[in-house]
Amino acid sequence: MPTQTVTRRAPERGHPVAAARHACGLSQQALADRTGLAKSTIARIELGQHQPSVTVALALSRELDTTTEALFGGDR
Repeated sequence: MPTQTVTRRAPERGHPVAAARHACGLSQQALADRTGLAKSTIARIELGQHQPSVTVALALSRELDTTTEALFGGDR
């Protein structure tokens, strides 16, 4: 039986934080440096493995020049 290859899109590409970060031309490390967060925290947020506090969500929205609703709104 032939082996079937499954191609998956990286989950972080679908997260609004990742999209906004890419639109600003920032790497995860650059966003982490600007917000005082660890790069791993940014990665976990983009993977949907971590829900940030209100303070962190506000810091991200400020650095990404968007609203917290756009990044973490009820549509998700």
